[in-house]
Amino acid sequence: MISPFAVRTAFYLFGFAALLTLERLVPYAGTEQKKSFRVLFHLGISIVNSLVLYLLLTWPIFAALAYTRSQETGIAHLLGISGWVEIPAAVIALDFWDYWMHRANHRIPFLWRFHKAHHSDMEIDVTTAARFHIGELVISGCAKCLMILAWGPSLWGVVAFDILLSGASQFHHSNLRIPFAVQDRVERFIVTPRMHRCHHALHKNCFNTNFSAVLSLWDRIFGSYHLAGKPEELTPIGLSKPRGAETMEIKPFLLTPFKGE
Repeated sequence: MISPFAVRTAFYLFGFAALLTLERLVPYAGTEQKKSFRVLFHLGISIVNSLVLYLLLTWPIFAALAYTRSQETGIAHLLGISGWVEIPAAVIALDFWDYWMHRANHRIPFLWRFHKAHHSDMEIDVTTAARFHIGELVISGCAKCLMILAWGPSLWGVVAFDILLSGASQFHHSNLRIPFAVQDRVERFIVTPRMHRCHHALHKNCFNTNFSAVLSLWDRIFGSYHLAGKPEELTPIGLSKPRGAETMEIKPFLLTPFKGE
């Protein structure tokens, strides 16, 4: 049997390498930080996080999947969703869950303490997609187990969502120069680099907007969408505090949840 972990890892590495190459060829914004250091710093965080999550959450997720399959519980089973329809239905349901999880990360102070480690990056590129505090990922993984129990997806429905989410995150964090006119059209369906750069920007128009991960429709439906039509809305990136060298140092990064509000 093909390992879901191996499939997801292969897609992750391919997307990372491809977008990293494109960022060098057609960057949207200049960088003040050394690119090679950003790659090593954020990939290092991602590798450690992946190992921890693999050890802590693989069994709970598989147990939740096995339970919903054996007991035929969850919304998908109640609605009779199966066969080829099940995987895209699971992707949509999990993307909907991810939208609200992301909003909760910004609204609930305890969750924000962990999520702000991601937002403390003063630049945004494909490596930012790997910048998450392990505390946030563990909390999100536990919530994901509950979502699996509530929905009842198949294993490959979850794997398909994880692959799509990973690729979408790498794409919408990427520092690519794509004409705004093109992004206007693409943004009707999926989250673009401009749409998510706005989410990371300090500009008042972008505050608490654009929480979607894959499908952009959730922001449109629930009133959190902002179309950043002007480049000046997209800078600066990050938080008002912290700023400076400490945002790219491992100890301050790991201690982010325990410092202030």
